[in-house]
Amino acid sequence: MIDAGGHVLFFALAAAASPLTLTATLVVLRSRHPRTNGIAFLSGFLFGTTIACGLGLVIGQAAVDRLDSHETVEEVLTLLLGAALLVAGLRARHAPPRPQSQGGRANAILTGLGNVRPAAAFSMAGLLGFGGPKRLVLTFLAMASVSDGGLGDVADLTLVVVYVAVATVLVSVPVGIVIVAGERAAGLLARGHSWLTGHETWLRVWLSAGIGVALLVDGLVRLVR
Repeated sequence: MIDAGGHVLFFALAAAASPLTLTATLVVLRSRHPRTNGIAFLSGFLFGTTIACGLGLVIGQAAVDRLDSHETVEEVLTLLLGAALLVAGLRARHAPPRPQSQGGRANAILTGLGNVRPAAAFSMAGLLGFGGPKRLVLTFLAMASVSDGGLGDVADLTLVVVYVAVATVLVSVPVGIVIVAGERAAGLLARGHSWLTGHETWLRVWLSAGIGVALLVDGLVRLVR
């Protein structure tokens, strides 16, 4: 339980560490209807993350049942993701700042969230919660740890809930602040958004490189055991 729980928590923290997710949340919370859109955004993000967890559990259980070397597959996948993130972080040090008008998934999400209604906020958050390659692989690795543990239904459900709660914390905390504080949170949200925008490159470098190194160490330790 401790080993599986530790890995689930580790992967959840790595999945949660996304400047894009926090920026998107702050954009939604600074829209014309922050509480309504924030609740819809959080609901969609939770829904997308839960769907990804369900898919990860199905794949993880199938691997446990059918592959004798499933643990090696997970370790290699962890190493590959770690190496990819480390390379991305190192390359980001020398990348020029991206213009706001430049296309791409991140800019498309942020532009679309600037003036949305609850239904659109829910849909876009669902896609964001389900994840791009990094978040999706981390979710699958976490659910593989749950499947490997063989701890029983109650323990498995507890670990899934822990993963969802931690992996969505950068959405749930700001939304919770707005629900409680209302318009009084506007100044805090504006300062947070400004800080994120000003430190985007620094965050990309250190988060990608740091998580990459941690995944590489974790994969290597498990591989040599």
